[in-house]
Amino acid sequence: MQEDENSPCSGLGCRKTVSLPLLDQMKGTLKADFDMSEMNKLIKAYIDQEIRSAVEIGLKNGVENIISLKMQQVQQETASVIDKNMSRYISDFESNMIKLKQDNEKALNEMKKVSKKFAFFATLSSDRSNLPGDTVVIFDTVSVNEGDAYDGTAGKFTCPEDGLFHFSWTTVSGDGKDFTSVLVANDNTIAANAVDSDSVSDHMTGTSNVIVRMIKGQKAWIAVHKGDGKHLNKEWNGSPCSMFSGFKL
Repeated sequence: MQEDENSPCSGLGCRKTVSLPLLDQMKGTLKADFDMSEMNKLIKAYIDQEIRSAVEIGLKNGVENIISLKMQQVQQETASVIDKNMSRYISDFESNMIKLKQDNEKALNEMKKVSKKFAFFATLSSDRSNLPGDTVVIFDTVSVNEGDAYDGTAGKFTCPEDGLFHFSWTTVSGDGKDFTSVLVANDNTIAANAVDSDSVSDHMTGTSNVIVRMIKGQKAWIAVHKGDGKHLNKEWNGSPCSMFSGFKL
């Protein structure tokens, strides 16, 4: 087979003229024209497809790389913002907790202060006889002393805080012996308790209850009224009978 060297071929519309021997041992030739344009179109389409595919792959990889980098940047920025905000939130939370604790402690202290009780109950360790006027009657056996406001050695109650206080005292005298006493608060006589036994041959008893408004630091006690402190019994039938008590309302 021989190509005709004089056959024109250019561009996609290239045509080829080829000489073929007609039959063996024959000198005649058969000439045929081949149209290469369709083949060239197919080749061009294949090349275009490969180029597009390569471009698409390149773009895809590029976009994926850009997205990946952007995602990393966003994650880093997000983590930074979260850390920053979390630190602020934790700091605010700790500050709020400290303030809440302080407020609770303050409220608890106020509650304790309000609910703190002051009360005492005292009796005699022995009988008392012939006590001069204005003598402090010392009830020295103290069984209750909530708040430690009563002094069993001196026989006096010291007001721990401003407020209203209730006081009660009971005296039991001997046969034919008077015992008159008074409650003194802040050096003022508040009330009296008279047990007049000089005309009877039996024990006599008397009880007084008072409410006094006092200021912190003021004192209250039981004192002998004038000279009527002849006798005071410690007990009756084995139980304490002369006593002094008080509490804050």
